[in-house]
Amino acid sequence: MKDLNTNQNYYLTLWLRVMCGAIICMIFIGGLTRLTNSGLSITEWKPVTGILPPLTEASWISEFDKYKQTPEYIKVNSSMNLAEFKSIFWLEFIHRIAGRITGILYIIPLMYFLFNKTISSAKIYIYLIGLILLISQGIAGWYMVKSGLISAPCVSHFRLAIHLLLAIALYALLFWQLMEQSFFKISIGAKTILIPINNWLNICLILLFIQITFGAFVAGLDAGLVYNQFPLMGDSIIPNEITFGTFGSNSFYDPVFVQFIHRILAYIVTLAILITCFIGFKIQNLLLSKVLIYLIIALIFQVMLGIFTLIYLVPITLALLHQIGAVILLSTLLWAKYLAVN
Repeated sequence: MKDLNTNQNYYLTLWLRVMCGAIICMIFIGGLTRLTNSGLSITEWKPVTGILPPLTEASWISEFDKYKQTPEYIKVNSSMNLAEFKSIFWLEFIHRIAGRITGILYIIPLMYFLFNKTISSAKIYIYLIGLILLISQGIAGWYMVKSGLISAPCVSHFRLAIHLLLAIALYALLFWQLMEQSFFKISIGAKTILIPINNWLNICLILLFIQITFGAFVAGLDAGLVYNQFPLMGDSIIPNEITFGTFGSNSFYDPVFVQFIHRILAYIVTLAILITCFIGFKIQNLLLSKVLIYLIIALIFQVMLGIFTLIYLVPITLALLHQIGAVILLSTLLWAKYLAVN
């Protein structure tokens, strides 16, 4: 019986690793789809029949005709030919198929683990929340695409943020379960010593989720293209377009304002993480200190990627690395948090 339980735990751990990897791949493909302006090429959402691409020239022409009715084609891509349409169609098609595969990878093994009682009854609700997040993320994806098929030749940056945050939340939930299955813990006698770093890690995680949200706003509004020097925006830290008297809800539609907030949040997140690491190093636990070093490396990596992405006018490779860098930074923060909760 012990060997059976060991095998089941091994398979559960393996599944969690696969799921975390699959979600990172989905975030990567989603970012590539957005950066290549491919996301609006498929104008219908067919969860079942949509698994098949156009198989004949007539069906390709039909899909292209549907795309020709969209604002993106009318206002941006009116000179596009069928061959060019196929190139963006295939990328969005791969994105949607990857989403379906991710769903299958989650649902079928989950049913198996629930049937075999590999997942404890106390944790069933966590995986059901994961299922809700997964389904919601797919629905949010179509909700996002719909916003670009009505009048504007682009998707709503708010809906883009929701789509991304649901994926990030699902990743965080499953990565935490993976850590509980297979990561080492630390042993500290006086647990009160961990309270300060726990509080700071909570602050860092909240700030990072807000920063990721504004990163999605920057992506959705193409705000990375308005000011492309660093550290100044024009002649100063605060761009001339921003005044306290004009601040309001409409500011969140302003690319200059959104990029400015994204920059300021980067400074705040950096400072908060450095303070957290300083507090953590004083605990003098070898494993925790090691993870905090990883956290600092991930932070430097992400900050440098953000700067280079900006000054080189958002090249696809750097922009994708910057997006994945956010996931790596989140992972190291969660790892430190996992150790600190003891």
